[in-house]
Amino acid sequence: MKTLLGWTYSSLTALLILAISVIGLRSPRPMIDVRSTPLITHAGGLTPNSPPGQLFRCTQAGLHRIDVLLIAVGPARHARVRMRLRDQSTAGLILREATITPGTHQTGPAWARFEFEPLPDSTNRTYHLSIEPANEAATSLSTWVRYHGQVGENDPWGDRFLEAGITHRGEFVSDHAHLRALAFPVETMFPVLGSARLNLYTSPDSKDPIRTTTPHPSDEISAGWAFFAFEPIPGSRWKRYHYELQTPEHCRLIGTEDKNRASVPVYKTFHGLDDPTSPLLAMTRGTRQHSDRDLILRIWADDPPAAVFTRLQHRTDGKLWLAALLWIASTAICLRIFVFPRECERTVSDTNPSVS
Repeated sequence: MKTLLGWTYSSLTALLILAISVIGLRSPRPMIDVRSTPLITHAGGLTPNSPPGQLFRCTQAGLHRIDVLLIAVGPARHARVRMRLRDQSTAGLILREATITPGTHQTGPAWARFEFEPLPDSTNRTYHLSIEPANEAATSLSTWVRYHGQVGENDPWGDRFLEAGITHRGEFVSDHAHLRALAFPVETMFPVLGSARLNLYTSPDSKDPIRTTTPHPSDEISAGWAFFAFEPIPGSRWKRYHYELQTPEHCRLIGTEDKNRASVPVYKTFHGLDDPTSPLLAMTRGTRQHSDRDLILRIWADDPPAAVFTRLQHRTDGKLWLAALLWIASTAICLRIFVFPRECERTVSDTNPSVS
C-alpha cells in the first residue's frame, strides 16, 4: 500500500510539473533575443548619416514588433526615434516604419518598442532594420552593441578626456584564444576628418605590427565605443601584446588614471569565433555591414503553440513524446526516493493506527 501510494504521488506531481511547463511554453516569447550581461558597449549618439541597424533572417510568420535597447549618453528627454524595416538589405524597399519617443533616462538603459502591421509572409526572409533620429538631427540616444566572442580586458567607461592628436601606447595579456578586436571609448570620431589607426605588436621594440586596422570612413561615433576589429589571432591565450593607437586632431579618447597618476586610455578586448548558424547576419552603420557584432534587440513574430511543439519535435529528432515519457519517469523516481517516502509512511500510519 505504501509503495503504491508513493508512486501515485510521485507520478501525479511529475505530470503536474510537466503540465505547468507546457503552459509556460504557450506564453509569447521573442523569435530573436540578443542578450549581453553585463552590458558592455554602446554605439554612441544616433546620427542621420550613419544610423545603426541590423540584418537578420526571420524564421517565423507574422513579424510585428522589434524592441531595441537604448541609453541616453546626453540630454535626450524629447528625442523621437524612427525604426525603418527594409526588405533584404540596407537599400531594400521600406516595408514598415514606426516612430516613438522612447522612455529612456540617463540613469540607465531602457527598451524602445516599435510595433507595426504584421508581415504575414515573413518566414525564411531576410530583413534590415535601422534606428535613426526622426527629425534628421543627431540625438544623444545610443543603441547597445554586442561584439561577438568573449570579453577579456574589460575596463569601464573612463572619467576624463585624453589629449587629441597624439599616439597612445599600452600593453595587455590576452585572456582567450582568437583575439579579434579592441574597443576604445571616444568623445567624437569622424573618420572623414582624419582616421584613427591601431597597430598591434608582440614586442614593444618591434617595427612590424602583426595587425593594423582603422575604422571605416562611414563609422561616425559620438560618445560611444570605437571598435578596432582585425583578423582573429589564433593561439593568443596568455600572450602579451602591445598596442599603438594613433588619433587625429578631432578625436579625443576617454581614459582614466593609472597607478602612477598618469592619464591612460581605457579599452576592452574581444576574443572568439563567429557562429555561422545565427539568424543575426550583421550589424550595420549606414550602408556598411559589420558581421562581427549585433545590436541588442528583441524581434517578435507570431508564435502559436503548435509552432513551438513543431520546433521541439524537430530538435528532438522526432522523439519529443519519448523524451517527455522519460522525463516523467525520471522525475517520478526522484520524487519517490527523495520526497515522498516519509510522507507516505505517515499517511498510512494515520489511517491505520495498528501499523507501527
